[in-house]
Amino acid sequence: MFGILRTILAVNVILLHIFNVPALGNFSVTFFFMLSGFLMTLVVNEKYGFTVKGFFVFWLNRILRLYPLYWVVLLCTVGVLMMSSGLTKHPHMYLPSSLIEWGSNLTMVYANIVPSRIHPRIIPPSWAISNELVYYLLISLGISRTKTRSVIWFLISVLYFIYTYLFYDLDTFRYGAIPAASLAFSIGAVLYWYKEKLPIILKSKSITVLLMLTAFYLNGIYNKEIQYYLIKDISIYMNLIISFFLINTLYKVKTSNRLRKIDNYVGLYSYPFYICHYLVALIYSYFIGIGVIEGSFKLSFNALIVYFVFLGLFTALIIHFIDYPIENYRKKLKKHLD
Repeated sequence: MFGILRTILAVNVILLHIFNVPALGNFSVTFFFMLSGFLMTLVVNEKYGFTVKGFFVFWLNRILRLYPLYWVVLLCTVGVLMMSSGLTKHPHMYLPSSLIEWGSNLTMVYANIVPSRIHPRIIPPSWAISNELVYYLLISLGISRTKTRSVIWFLISVLYFIYTYLFYDLDTFRYGAIPAASLAFSIGAVLYWYKEKLPIILKSKSITVLLMLTAFYLNGIYNKEIQYYLIKDISIYMNLIISFFLINTLYKVKTSNRLRKIDNYVGLYSYPFYICHYLVALIYSYFIGIGVIEGSFKLSFNALIVYFVFLGLFTALIIHFIDYPIENYRKKLKKHLD
């Protein structure tokens, strides 16, 4: 039951990037990292294993899941950038001028401890995928193969955060940096090993989910006030706690086949939303223009409904023509490899 959640998180990122709604988008990226740590640890331990074949099949599936759709969006974005030079866009959205820059944009592997510092990034939020790829690799190599390894990984991640406060007190190194993502990923891995022992906060899982989601939004909306009255960065760690318990609860929710199908379908929009939203904002600004803020690549709330309708239609086409065929190929490949 994570599909709807992933798409909600992607929408929060869009609200930050396109409509300048603070905090929720940042917290959602961290939430994504924790969810990935949990799910990747689960599938590697329970499905793929740690054999050479398991490693190969895991990465083949990851590549098919991430790259074909990304390359289509990348190609579309290149075309739009070439045709809309007069539009204001994200400062990192411009065409590469070297093979290394093209290689980084084609692979989403940005060679910096803080991937978001590398530009051009034709698709700006792809820096977070660069972080994810690092931890996919570590998980597939066995960093969370056992409970003990996962706990040690978590403790090392905590030490890293302590180090940043003592010697390098920059927010960037607790959010965008590759080692910063380690804390959320390791918490997800630890959750996998302790999921059966953790209780649900309330008897009703549905009410628990609603309460956790409400807490997540309130923590994001009022994060500055929370930190003002408590201590610096407290809302960041409250977000980790809320995410932890929400993932645990959703994992244990039992649903009907119909609701599962709805969850799976809505979840299909998560990744396309994430990688398409700057491209769609450019197209929207060029052809529609309602609510475009002068001198900025962001939109006002006047554009909210029309933009999301436009985004939904655009991503629906991508899902239908790209995602579905790739998913069918993955299923056939799975049967063949099994």
